[in-house]
Amino acid sequence: MLRSLLRRAADARTERTPRAPVDASARGTVDRADIDRFAKLAERWWDPDGPHGPLHRFVPVRMQVIRDALAPLAKKTKGRQVLAGLTVLDIGCGGGLLSEPMTRLGARVTGVDADAAGIAAAIAHAGEMGLEIDYRAGAAEDLAAAGLRFDAVVASEVIEHVADKPAFVAALASLLKPGGVLVLTTINRTAKSRAQAIVAAEYILRWVPRGTHDWNQFPTPAELTGLLEGAGFEVDPALGMVFDPIDGTFSLSADARVNYALVARKR
Repeated sequence: MLRSLLRRAADARTERTPRAPVDASARGTVDRADIDRFAKLAERWWDPDGPHGPLHRFVPVRMQVIRDALAPLAKKTKGRQVLAGLTVLDIGCGGGLLSEPMTRLGARVTGVDADAAGIAAAIAHAGEMGLEIDYRAGAAEDLAAAGLRFDAVVASEVIEHVADKPAFVAALASLLKPGGVLVLTTINRTAKSRAQAIVAAEYILRWVPRGTHDWNQFPTPAELTGLLEGAGFEVDPALGMVFDPIDGTFSLSADARVNYALVARKR
């Protein structure tokens, strides 16, 4: 049933908005192996007990960072609509775990991902929820080449999966309006992150499939800050996000040795 829903959603999307086909394998920032890995799990994006369960538990703290970073940009807010009027691009949106709550906060969200199966899952779920989200299969540089610009860009748990980080950051910069805000979350490259994000999460607890992460691809806050500053951003200090194994939740922390967020503003 879900497979047929995903197929119909993808077909409907294509009929509504024809687009040039995307050859993700030819994209400079796209890692084909990672895209194939996520595509195999696309039907379970919205299963909180499935392979994307850790990302579901990670949504509240990520949304806290996003809301705090983007709300000051909004000019017209009403009640819970703290992002009302903002155009926001969700890069590497997957099944839409962040696109949907940002839409509920009033943002006009565009979600893009190189995994077409994940985009189909996102379209199907947004339809079930009655949410209007502009989902597209493609890469960041596709939108940049089309001349699109946004008030804010979110790239959450993405940069550790791209093949060319400098090119990816350059694309993010070109997608933002002057003064726009970029929110990135990723994993630090430390001994603690190797133990928790790979050994524990993939091999012991089996929260995510083995091979999901490559420790060598994790950027440190200093490395990522340097890339962003070189692309014309002013970057805030890193915000740590730590996991509490007792209640199974994440919270903000001064400890950025595993998960962290960076908020940057385009000059």
